[in-house]
Amino acid sequence: MATSAEYKLGEYAFPRGWFAVANSREVGRKPLSLRYLGQDLVLYRGASGRAVLLDAYCPHMGTHLGSGENSATSLSDSHMEGDNIRCPFHAWRFGADGVCNHIPYYDGAIPPGARVRSWTVEERYGVVFAWHDPEGGAPDFALPAFPEWDDPAWARWDGLEYLTDLKHPIEIFDNMSDVAHLGHLHGGHAISYENEYDGHLMHQRQRSRVDDQSSGLFGDSYATISGYVGPGIAFGRFIEMNALQLICVTPIEDGTCRLWQTTMIRSPSGTVDAAARVMRDKASTLFGDGLLRDGEVWQAKRPALSIIQLPSDGPFRQSRTWYSQFYNPRARADEIVAPVAGRHYAKGWPPFTPAEMAEA
Repeated sequence: MATSAEYKLGEYAFPRGWFAVANSREVGRKPLSLRYLGQDLVLYRGASGRAVLLDAYCPHMGTHLGSGENSATSLSDSHMEGDNIRCPFHAWRFGADGVCNHIPYYDGAIPPGARVRSWTVEERYGVVFAWHDPEGGAPDFALPAFPEWDDPAWARWDGLEYLTDLKHPIEIFDNMSDVAHLGHLHGGHAISYENEYDGHLMHQRQRSRVDDQSSGLFGDSYATISGYVGPGIAFGRFIEMNALQLICVTPIEDGTCRLWQTTMIRSPSGTVDAAARVMRDKASTLFGDGLLRDGEVWQAKRPALSIIQLPSDGPFRQSRTWYSQFYNPRARADEIVAPVAGRHYAKGWPPFTPAEMAEA
């Protein structure tokens, strides 16, 4: 395992961005204990319906707010009041803003230090996303827009599908620049390929030839429009098969991460029936198995702290430069991205054509 500092990514161990922390269907009134981004957390749904994510430890005596299932407080009606949660040890009550707003055995002024961090959370597409910024700033870019989610012709996913825990997330991110591995690991053959860097967005565009058509989901070739939105959310649109893949990568500790994926697909009939749902499940399994094929390699390889970059590999160095903006103060983001902004190619593979761009 190698850390962000060993990869020379920047000033911070954990990056700025949106990260998946749970599926919406998992979040209820009972606190869910999580650990991401080097922090122990509790996630619950307030009486208002909002998802609330707080740092886990009560500032009074360090009690984990998600512990003590058999405490009198946890078993009482007062444990979860409105959007508040009470500590199971002494029943200090914390609001969704993380501020202690009631101590049952004390009627004086509540100490100003009686608070925990409240995380900015958005629920979208059946997933709970949390904003992390080592500088403590508000979000400076939005979650990706997937209009397919609101199209009744698309068979939706029912949340993210957990794949595996891995080492540093940069090893997963490197795949977005690695055209050469497609044929040698996955058996596909790229016909055209390019990367583009634009602010907080990274794009990968490719067309590949298909030799194995046993899945029944691909024709002779297919185009994908893929990318990263910040460092934690990736997507892939498979143009000919009308499929959308969502990939989420969330750091756990400095040097480890969790990998999820899921898939939506447009029903050929325009109606989401049993056959469309079967097709969605089949596509999601196929895409997930493809990522797990990469995962077998990622788990066993040593950290790629430096890469002997060949012209026909793909633009690893440029991609890592783009990625590093999120590990540095946001005031430096434009300066970091500027030298690599625009489209980059790999020797031996022509760029994605204007016709393919129009089709996509």
